[in-house]
Amino acid sequence: MDQQKIEELAQMLLKLEQEIIETKASLQNINESIDKYNKYDFLHVS
Repeated sequence: MDQQKIEELAQMLLKLEQEIIETKASLQNINESIDKYNKYDFLHVS
């Protein structure tokens, strides 16, 4: 495997890592929204 191929793979891995970080952040936001919704729903029903 030549140096250029290694560099390309390294760049792809860095991009993938960034996408995973962004996806985790999005899922965290969705979870927080669901938690807020559930709390409001619970309070509304009470």
